Amino acid sequence: MKIKKVIIGVVILSCIVIFPDTGKYYKRLAVKFQRVPEVYRTCRTLDSLKDDDYDVLEIQAQYFEPILQINDSTLLIAGSRDKENDEKITIEDFWYKLDQNGYVVDSLTYIYPNTIPHNYKTVDRYIIDTESDSYNNWIAKGDTTNYLINNLDRDRRFSKKEIEKLLSTKEYVAKEYVTEEIQASPSDPEKGVYKLFLYGHGQWNYLLTDDYDDPQSRDSKLEITYAGELTDENEGLDFIRREYIHKDNWIQYSFWDFGRYLRWGAGNQSHIDHWEGTSYFKIVMPHKTLYFKQPNKIYEELKARELNNYKVYRSKDKKYLLLRGIDQGTCYVIRPKK
Repeated sequence: MKIKKVIIGVVILSCIVIFPDTGKYYKRLAVKFQRVPEVYRTCRTLDSLKDDDYDVLEIQAQYFEPILQINDSTLLIAGSRDKENDEKITIEDFWYKLDQNGYVVDSLTYIYPNTIPHNYKTVDRYIIDTESDSYNNWIAKGDTTNYLINNLDRDRRFSKKEIEKLLSTKEYVAKEYVTEEIQASPSDPEKGVYKLFLYGHGQWNYLLTDDYDDPQSRDSKLEITYAGELTDENEGLDFIRREYIHKDNWIQYSFWDFGRYLRWGAGNQSHIDHWEGTSYFKIVMPHKTLYFKQPNKIYEELKARELNNYKVYRSKDKKYLLLRGIDQGTCYVIRPKK
């Protein structure tokens, strides 16, 4: 009789424990019976896409600059990435020129320890280093020689009115905050100054100022041209879109996981119940249709949330596509094989 009561007690206790999570177990079981349609079963991710007519160039970086359209047939990809070796961090700044078929025809790379200060910016047809006050013409002329940028007045701090006057003939390009080598006031050694970089009439200059406000925005005299940026299916593009979403697993906190209340309010929606799944995309290229997959999250009350959305760039003659990850530092160039 005691054994029977113990068994009944265990069953009742088990039901009490399991009942609040019944929905979680049901959803997890339901997705086990879903099958991916045949057309998508051989899909690969973009970094491992295999095809007889097309291949994929993958470029990874922690930071990408905006894609520049150098001319009708040349695109420029620029960025920066960190590499750690034996507890030492090396920074690699890179620039790649792509031809009309999506192949790298020229490149420039600067590799240096993170202890050496550099801050490269790509401006129109120039690469400037606001730390070493130099620039080169590699983008336009293939010249890697670094030329010094002149200081308009080494010791003087320019006022806002003076800067506004200069901007009538020069173009404001970049601002850099300096604290170590240049100090604004001997009485306040902690206070730094700003370096403003200006361009005009084929000459580069910079000046020092205590003014914290950016100059008024103006139409660029440098005529910087960015590549035409598209946002995949949100703009109804017919050549790249998500075709199918497969739910792989249901993620839900247990009713008895009281720690979940501490995770609420984190701001990243990680505490919300959701499916982990896979999105399947199709890309219509000139010779054939390609498919690729990527992981995603699907929420009951929200739309599918991609782990890696892409900005899309299409060459003018439509021979290749460039997909630039928004949440993940990766560019993929889908191009015809040589």
